[in-house]
Amino acid sequence: MKRVITFLLVIALGAPAFSHELTIKARNNSMKAGELFPVTVQSAHKFIVPEEVEILSRVKAGIIEDGKFIASELTANDPELCIDFTVTPKDLSQSVILVAMKDGESWCVTNEGGKSGARRELEAQGLKVISANKYDKYAKAIYNTSPDDKNFSSVLGHPLELIPITNPANAKVGEYFDVRILLNGQPYTGPVWATYDGFVTEYENTYAYYTEAENGVAHVKITAPGWWGIRAAQSGLPGVEGDYDALNLRAFLLFEVK
Repeated sequence: MKRVITFLLVIALGAPAFSHELTIKARNNSMKAGELFPVTVQSAHKFIVPEEVEILSRVKAGIIEDGKFIASELTANDPELCIDFTVTPKDLSQSVILVAMKDGESWCVTNEGGKSGARRELEAQGLKVISANKYDKYAKAIYNTSPDDKNFSSVLGHPLELIPITNPANAKVGEYFDVRILLNGQPYTGPVWATYDGFVTEYENTYAYYTEAENGVAHVKITAPGWWGIRAAQSGLPGVEGDYDALNLRAFLLFEVK
């Protein structure tokens, strides 16, 4: 049975459920065709509050053009705890989709605490590996939407992907925002969290809204204007023998409600 909670929600599911989340945040909203648009990739437990710089070799970020991903050059920004990149949108007649992806390394719980590295590598070092997990993460941000936009619902083919059913240009406070969620191309059924920029900055893993997707569709009630993020997660997918026991997927969709 679907459960919806619209008050302050702190879900204490532990570290495996709430690893650092990958999100995208632009430096400004003044996007112009043919001009550089500065963007950041952030990783944190608080929504759009950067906490650590991801390993550059494991992250790709850029823009979707003509249905294809165009990667940008990434720069670590240690003082601001983020990764910087720029895109140059060619066409603003439709919405612009920005993407960040992380190919997660194996992370093991051992008799000496948490360690990065494959199970076989750590066991070869004499450690006792209790569990080994891999976390792959995907973030998608939609800019420049308009009521007649057709681009906002583009399917990119991520293993876990959130695709708007509601055009973000038509999202309104007090109404539902519908989103389709695919897990390896199939309808996802499971938990969905949502929040907006500034809802809570004091506490980690705190979201404004919780619901459950059924047959690949979730309904999120918009309660404030501003930048929103909708999150889905899938844990316990099959691993790779000797490397990691389970694959865990995380995905964020970001859009503005005016």
